[in-house]
Amino acid sequence: MRRMVFLAGAAAVVAGVAVWVSRSRGAASAGVPGVLPGRIGSWVNAYLDRPLHAAVAGALELQPDDDLLDVACGAGFFLTESASNVGHVAGVDLSEPKVGLAKRRLGERIAAGTAEVVKGDAGALPWEDGRFSAVTCIDAFPFFPDPERALAEMCRVLRPGGRAVIDMNPKVREETESHGARGPGGHFWVWNEADVRRMTEAAGFDDVAITYARPGGNNRLGNLLVRLFFGTDEETIVAAVKPVPVRPADDARAEEAVAVG
Repeated sequence: MRRMVFLAGAAAVVAGVAVWVSRSRGAASAGVPGVLPGRIGSWVNAYLDRPLHAAVAGALELQPDDDLLDVACGAGFFLTESASNVGHVAGVDLSEPKVGLAKRRLGERIAAGTAEVVKGDAGALPWEDGRFSAVTCIDAFPFFPDPERALAEMCRVLRPGGRAVIDMNPKVREETESHGARGPGGHFWVWNEADVRRMTEAAGFDDVAITYARPGGNNRLGNLLVRLFFGTDEETIVAAVKPVPVRPADDARAEEAVAVG
C-alpha cells in the first residue's frame, strides 16, 4: 500500500514538473517557447491539457456545421479528440515539427478535404476574412509576442456571429496590474480580468464572457501542484462573439421602435 501511495505521489510530482516546464516555457520545439519536443512531448502536453480542452469545447458548443480554427494547435489533439464531430477543422502552429505531427494525426481528414494544418504566425493568420465560424486557442496565448494583434487576427478570420474561446492565462487577483514577465524559457504576459475584457473588446469582439477552469480537472493533487507552482489553480477562459453588422434598415426600425416607445 505504501509503495502504491509513493508511486502515485511520484507520478503526480513528475506531472507537476512537466506542467511547470511546459507552462514556464522551459522547453522548446524548433525555437517555439513552451512546447515540449517530439511525440512524447506532444502527448504530455495533450494529456496535461485535457481539462482545458474539455472546458474550451464545452464553452464553444461545437456543431457539425462549424468551420473551426485552432490557433497554436500543436500536434492537433484538440482537433482530433474534441472536434471530431465538426464538419471542417483547421490548425495553425509556429512549430514545424508540431505541424508535421498534426498533419499525421489528421491525415485521413486532410485527404478527405475536411481538415487542413499549416505552419503560420498567430499574428498573421493565412486565411481570408470571415473564413471560420469558430476559433480556439489553448495553452499558448500569453506567450504570443503581440497578443493584441493575434486577437484581432482571430476576430478577422471569424465570420459575423462567429465564436471564439481562448485560454488566456492563469487567474490573478483583480488588484494585480497586467504586466510582462520572464520565466526560465522566455517572456510571457499576465493580465487581470479587467484588461482581459478590455483587450478582447478592443480586438473587435462582443458579448465577452469570462469563466475559470482548473488545469488539473477533478484531480485534487494535480490542482494542488498547479497552485504551488503558479499561485492559482484556475485558468482564465474567455468566450466572445464577433458582432453581426447592423443593416441600415435595422437601424431605422430600431429608431422607430424607440420613438414609438
